[in-house]
Amino acid sequence: MSKSIYMKSKEEVLMPELMAYTLAKLGSYEWNRTEMYNPNRIYEKPAGFYFRFHNADQLYEELKHCIQHFKGNLEWMIYVSPLTKNQNYVIEPADVHHAKQTEAYQVNLELEEVLQDSYKEICEQAIQDIPLLCNHIEQWFGLEHKQLHAPTIPN
Repeated sequence: MSKSIYMKSKEEVLMPELMAYTLAKLGSYEWNRTEMYNPNRIYEKPAGFYFRFHNADQLYEELKHCIQHFKGNLEWMIYVSPLTKNQNYVIEPADVHHAKQTEAYQVNLELEEVLQDSYKEICEQAIQDIPLLCNHIEQWFGLEHKQLHAPTIPN
């Protein structure tokens, strides 16, 4: 098992963990899924980051503004997951989010069927965008030389 992102230097962070590492410089997590995708099965599902900061209401709006200004292979977005009771947030490609809103997805929960021919390309482009998006976030918020915030355990 690899060591926690909190014990790694940026050079040691694996690509699927890069968003978790970057955003830990911005705020303290109450909860997150560290890996954005499975590096051994990149077509299993498109890359996305699922998380919740501790006491960070305004931070989400600032992060939304930052992500809207990112220019990568894909358009990205941040939103509150409708599937959680704890206000968990998701950062993922806009095409993936829009596909999840379709009736076809609601019926069978198969993104590949909804996105069809673009599915594999979206998976690949999302992975290519991760370091670019993380660099954009670091520059936007001036995080290049910041330390990671330790996670917060909710009461």
